[in-house]
Amino acid sequence: MNALVYSFGVISKTPTKDRAVKVASSVIDKVALKFRKKQLDVQAGGNLFTRDKKHCFTLEIVEAHYLEQFTILVSEHPLNDYDRNVLRFIGNNLNQQLA
Repeated sequence: MNALVYSFGVISKTPTKDRAVKVASSVIDKVALKFRKKQLDVQAGGNLFTRDKKHCFTLEIVEAHYLEQFTILVSEHPLNDYDRNVLRFIGNNLNQQLA
């Protein structure tokens, strides 16, 4: 989850006038907010026994679609191997769920 939350800050926030980019940016901002809230909740309530616990998320179809596109876009930016593999794993899982 940390790799995904970190990757939300990788892409620059320069505004474009293209409608599709504005829609994608709006949806990704909402998804980023969900993941940041979840990350803060996990960090606040984390201890030795809940460290390896899996976390569940509920996304709408539109959010999942744009998150998948975002992971594809961000995985081409310079990241370390672990973060790149995590983003690819998330993208592949989203792709399977959307198919």
